[in-house]
Amino acid sequence: MKVLLVGSEGFLGGWVKKLLLEDNEHELIEIRGKNDLDITNIKKLNQFFINHEPQAVINCAAFVGGISYGYKYPGKMLYENSKMALNLYQISNENNVSILVNPISNCAYPGHLDTYKEDNFFAGPPHDSVYNYGMAKRMCVDLGSSFFKEYSFSSANVILSNMYGPQDHFDVERSHALGALVKKISDAKMNNENLVEIWGTGNPIREWLYVQDGANALVKSLNLNSGHHFFNVGVKKGISIIDLANIIKTQVGWKGEFSFNTEKPDGVLEKKVDGTKGSLLLEWEPEFELEYGIEKTINWYNETHGR
Repeated sequence: MKVLLVGSEGFLGGWVKKLLLEDNEHELIEIRGKNDLDITNIKKLNQFFINHEPQAVINCAAFVGGISYGYKYPGKMLYENSKMALNLYQISNENNVSILVNPISNCAYPGHLDTYKEDNFFAGPPHDSVYNYGMAKRMCVDLGSSFFKEYSFSSANVILSNMYGPQDHFDVERSHALGALVKKISDAKMNNENLVEIWGTGNPIREWLYVQDGANALVKSLNLNSGHHFFNVGVKKGISIIDLANIIKTQVGWKGEFSFNTEKPDGVLEKKVDGTKGSLLLEWEPEFELEYGIEKTINWYNETHGR
């Protein structure tokens, strides 16, 4: 198939591009980022589809960051991500695309839940810290359902655990907890510093998915039968922020201590993803263990940011 990858210069998109180029089964078309083509402009997006005639689309475009990003840009977070979803569904359907694949952050689940199952996706609002991004991503799921009912247009909305790995964001404002900790601890060792600050209490539990597994799930979704597909991909176990920090500390070889800035928000106290349905649909499960992924992430960060 001719596969259009939107957001190919981003963290997840870059890994999807790598897999598509390696498998030799698909012809890759790409929109690297907003500077390449602003997909919130529906006329320009439609012309791109007319010119390139993609048969399938993987949408890795998003305006996204860590918890602080959600509080700083609530309007932009909701508007831009919703507009991208609306345009891609409409233009993909009008141009006879066979399937649209969307990665969905697990933060779109209700904030009061600790284990995420598809049946509970709409059982309450997302947590306040990620509310606007979560609501925009929920729209993708509703668009998938309604477009299949009315137009028989197929899509796969794939809910992924928090992702990490090489090429991730490592600036404090945009990174998730794992990336921020890799940066802080690695920098502390390079700079001979004895103290690293952890935001919040260190108690929240998160589940982490190596980015190559996330990319693999999206590429495998291209082969799903026609329909409205909505499922989780996860590793079925979480780890507290402080335990995660200690694993990174050991792998980096840093001997310092942690302090806790409890004026910073914890966000949701626990979230894990039940990936049973996704494993059955894709006939596949995530392959990479957390310690392996952390090692790869630390090595990449030191090679690209070390002195």
